[in-house]
Amino acid sequence: MNSVAGREDQGGGVVWRYRDLKNYYVARYNPLESNYRAYKVVDGRRILLDSADLKAPAAAWHEIRVTMFGNLIQCLFDGKKYLEAKDDTIAESGRLGLWTKADAQTRFDAFRIEGQRE
Repeated sequence: MNSVAGREDQGGGVVWRYRDLKNYYVARYNPLESNYRAYKVVDGRRILLDSADLKAPAAAWHEIRVTMFGNLIQCLFDGKKYLEAKDDTIAESGRLGLWTKADAQTRFDAFRIEGQRE
């Protein structure tokens, strides 16, 4: 991901186990806030699972990688694990995708899915 612009927000990241607009997991980096966070969204309410202070150049390309085995979530940023949480809320597999918020302008490249279906 590469944060290009945004006055209100520059966050971007990945979504997994997406069921609908109101139920999914998301991991995102926001250079304006200098943080990397993992959330679950349940019935439209965003709930913080883990957060790390992280200062990385906004205009540079960064890799976000998320793994979830059972209820264990691990989120890496440029190859280093920053976030870890356990959560059973959305147990079934779902859709995967990319995420931005507000006026964030974020570029994405090389979106890959690896692993096996349960």
